[in-house]
Amino acid sequence: MIEYTSKIYNKVPKYMLEKRNQISMVLFVSLFAIAFINIFNPFDSKAWIKGTSITETQYFAWSSLLVLIGMAVVALSRVIMYLRSKRPDHNITILRYIFWVFAEVLLLSGAFTILALIVRNNLSLPTNDPLEIFVTAIENTIKILFIPYLICIMYFSYQDRSAKLKELMGENIGFKSSNLISIRDSRGVLQLSVAKENLLYIESADNYICIWYQKNEMLKKQLMRITMKEISEQLADTNIVRCHRSYMVNLDLVKVMRREKENLFLELGVPNIKEIPISKTYGEKVLRRLVPIS
Repeated sequence: MIEYTSKIYNKVPKYMLEKRNQISMVLFVSLFAIAFINIFNPFDSKAWIKGTSITETQYFAWSSLLVLIGMAVVALSRVIMYLRSKRPDHNITILRYIFWVFAEVLLLSGAFTILALIVRNNLSLPTNDPLEIFVTAIENTIKILFIPYLICIMYFSYQDRSAKLKELMGENIGFKSSNLISIRDSRGVLQLSVAKENLLYIESADNYICIWYQKNEMLKKQLMRITMKEISEQLADTNIVRCHRSYMVNLDLVKVMRREKENLFLELGVPNIKEIPISKTYGEKVLRRLVPIS
């Protein structure tokens, strides 16, 4: 019991705070809530429109709009949570996360209560007491959100465990040969292990890179989400160096270095591989590596 109590003071798992997962959770909960309310009619909510001029179609539109407004509140909350999580000293523990979710429930319930009071003359509500409406809204919101929240948390946990398993398997593969270069994406997940002599060059494309390498004498490429700065740091101890803002090249494979007017180019002597430019920013460093000065 003490062990579980102490765990709630640990920081919430990183995968729960990732932007992609936060967006996925808001979208999934929105769709689930709209479908659940309109298909299963929880809490006999359709009885509220009996004896009124509201049609089934209007009820669907009204309930969907209500859910979307509520999810907009949750989305704003998640943006604030994400921004806080990016701070190095963030203190979003499991306990704080639970309180944060409960605060979202209170906000949603409060928004529903205000809306119900505004349109109560058009509905057959069980009560007109604001406090009773608010308490009932809290109960209903918890019941509606519990299942999709639980599904999201379980799915994100499964994804995280799968990624860690792949990373562990990749690390074990990488240790089999010191001749392999292992490259990880921006999340630290191993994406590619390739022999040093087979890695040709790396080309950037915004926040992605394209790694060109040979496999069984065939040209292959691997697209990966990581910046050139990050990949340069990973390969700092290798002979794959930055030669241009958009290129890194394996200096061990360079066959020709030629000058064309004021520009320098590297040729790897591999069919169907374009020449790699050397920019002035990285020119001196590359030349020192290619032509060591004694």
